[in-house]
Amino acid sequence: MQILKYIPIIILIGLLQSCNNPQKSHGHSHDVIGGAAAHDDHDDHGSEATAISYTLFADGYELFVEFESLVKGQTSSFAAHFTRLDTYKPVLEGQITVSLIKGNKGIRHTVEKPASPGIFRPALQPKESGTYKLLFELKSQHGDVTFAIDPIEVFSTAEDAAIAAKDDEHIDGVSFLKEQAWKTEFATREIKPEPFYSIIHTSARVKNQPQSTTLMHAKTEGSVNMLIVLGQSVKKGDLVAVISSSGVENNLSFKLNKSSIAFEKSRSDYNRAKQLIAENLVSKKEYLNIESRYKQDSLLYFQLANAVSQNGLKLIAPANGIVTKITSENGQFVKNGDPILTINSKNNLLIEAYVNQSDFEKVEGIFDANFSKTESGETITLSELKGKIVAKNGFVSESNTRIPVSFYVQNNGMLMPGMYLEAFLKTGQKNNAIVIPLSSVIEEQGQHFVYVQAGGESFEKRRVQIANNDGIRTEISSGLSVGDRIVTEGAYQIKLAAMAGDLPLHGHTH
Repeated sequence: MQILKYIPIIILIGLLQSCNNPQKSHGHSHDVIGGAAAHDDHDDHGSEATAISYTLFADGYELFVEFESLVKGQTSSFAAHFTRLDTYKPVLEGQITVSLIKGNKGIRHTVEKPASPGIFRPALQPKESGTYKLLFELKSQHGDVTFAIDPIEVFSTAEDAAIAAKDDEHIDGVSFLKEQAWKTEFATREIKPEPFYSIIHTSARVKNQPQSTTLMHAKTEGSVNMLIVLGQSVKKGDLVAVISSSGVENNLSFKLNKSSIAFEKSRSDYNRAKQLIAENLVSKKEYLNIESRYKQDSLLYFQLANAVSQNGLKLIAPANGIVTKITSENGQFVKNGDPILTINSKNNLLIEAYVNQSDFEKVEGIFDANFSKTESGETITLSELKGKIVAKNGFVSESNTRIPVSFYVQNNGMLMPGMYLEAFLKTGQKNNAIVIPLSSVIEEQGQHFVYVQAGGESFEKRRVQIANNDGIRTEISSGLSVGDRIVTEGAYQIKLAAMAGDLPLHGHTH
């Protein structure tokens, strides 16, 4: 379990103060920077109370709890904010038990449901001063989790609690309330060392796979009647063109009639041969020849019958795809074998990335890639495209001075041939790097910042130095440490709250 504690603060006016971890905080109230909704449901503890708060993490949950310093004989009410970290939404049901324990003795209080979404309000009245353990046990349909503050002090008097608070220091931060975070797309993550890679950042282009290209040819002489246009989607079996034949030799009706006569004759011969061989009046060899001739004539006849219309020879799409090239114009005379059009698969594509010769030694080590659409900036991984590397041998052609690296991919609906992409080619590996999502990074005047969670509702703006990025994540070379908890979603919302800091503050009391 990880604990973030606020540093003690005595707030004499309605200004917000926040802190750095790993310490607790003191104060009477928090103010909403930027005019956000206040914690109207929190109790006013009065000007003599010393409020403290802790932020704890365990088993996929965050507990941010605020309460008055524990004083012998005085009741302290707790505002316990429970957040599910997988969704960063409040806990909406369940019960919590808060226990104050010293040795084998203690007191406890159970609350059966939240007073408001995500916020439970138990209370305790310590009987004796001293050093204790404070436990929060949450039971819900998603499981049980326990948070511990150990040790925690119970003071003899409120004056002792106030004196202890004055001995600590604090730093400023940006306030972003739990109620605000719960209503937006928000997430935090603790930094842990993880592997990262050397990245070759370059350009790429989407092309058609060679084996997914179908070139259709004329199967007779005649004039072409095109029934499709460039860029049109077609399905296997669609009629795409008709070739009207010319001359007696190429007249398709003549060919069809001739084929029909041959088919009828060979069928009659075959039926008669079946009777003769049954009576041993024809040899086996002669029977097989008659059967073979019948099958050939049958195949030719039905092929012509299916391909010929009243207007000529039909050209049928042999596969699904897009018409990417039309070689013959409508009405053009073509010969047998002339190219008519090209159909390319929409699903199977080739991405070709281009690597500078200065990175030649890294090319052989490329094992993965991400691709970013230049228009939207959306990044797609090679695994999302069910792709694979098919060529990464270092060579340059006469027409291109850069090294091609090719990937076969399946189109996810976001790609089309001819499209240009940014490519992030992964090569080599670096262990124990500090890596964060690019969504965590805020850029201001050429400098980069992230928001580090200093407490439950307090965030520190931290300048960082970024190194390589793969279009989704970036390596941090300085500014962050293992164990820091950063904002991975919602950094822009915190930035807006910080920018609104000069607006009037709307106080809310915990």
